[in-house]
Amino acid sequence: MPRKALHIISLALAVLLGAVALGGAAEAGSRELKNTGAVGESANGYLSTVAGTRSVGVDAEVDAINAQRRQAYMRAAADTGRSLGEIETVAGARLREKAASGDWIQNAAGEWIRKR
Repeated sequence: MPRKALHIISLALAVLLGAVALGGAAEAGSRELKNTGAVGESANGYLSTVAGTRSVGVDAEVDAINAQRRQAYMRAAADTGRSLGEIETVAGARLREKAASGDWIQNAAGEWIRKR
């Protein structure tokens, strides 16, 4: 297996382990927000409000969830010796991949689309 593929797999595993550390409450909260259509998974591994849906309550919940994600990503970066940016990129790809049909996701061009 090429070295780059092993690197990507190790990053993905680190992110997955970090995401497990987030706990069920954060992910349950993100699911509720996604169900409203107000938020989606951004390309950088964080939850984000979709254009035109900002509100104080939603922003506060998104900030709290993202703070937990950032802590998990920072732990994964420290554990693997990789940059936070690398971890965020891998996490973003994984979270968009795992998003449910109909969820908002940010594509590579930065546009918000509904996942099919």
